[in-house]
Amino acid sequence: MRKPIFLLLLLLLNFSSIGFGQSRPIGQIADPVARIEMNLSAFGVEADNFPSIEVSIDFVSCSSKCTKSYYNPAFKPISYKLTVEEMRRISQLLNNFDLTKLKADYTVSKTDQPTSITIIYVGVRKFVIKDYGLVAPNPLEELYKITYKL
Repeated sequence: MRKPIFLLLLLLLNFSSIGFGQSRPIGQIADPVARIEMNLSAFGVEADNFPSIEVSIDFVSCSSKCTKSYYNPAFKPISYKLTVEEMRRISQLLNNFDLTKLKADYTVSKTDQPTSITIIYVGVRKFVIKDYGLVAPNPLEELYKITYKL
């Protein structure tokens, strides 16, 4: 008896607490984005002022954690959370885009660029995107801007 109630509560939370714009184009994946993990690396970039960012966004629990760190030890790491509006923008951005159109790898021909990994969890599917040089098109480009707070 407890298991069906738990599943029902989980479904209700998933549909009622998020409310981040669930409209989808025809042919889009039916499940909303549940979670995102990002490792936006600055390793290889010659500017010590450019941060690496670890990002974890959980749309089910409506939470986020971003940790910004620098190769230069003079800059101390900081942690921050995304605002509700930023979470809503990311959710709408990804849920209104056909994620199957994203490539697994994006790259530039220049050397010494950072390699970043973004993992997007949708239902039972997982989209892993490797981006050498942070050159992926939208929606990832906009996702980078939001999480970097540019």
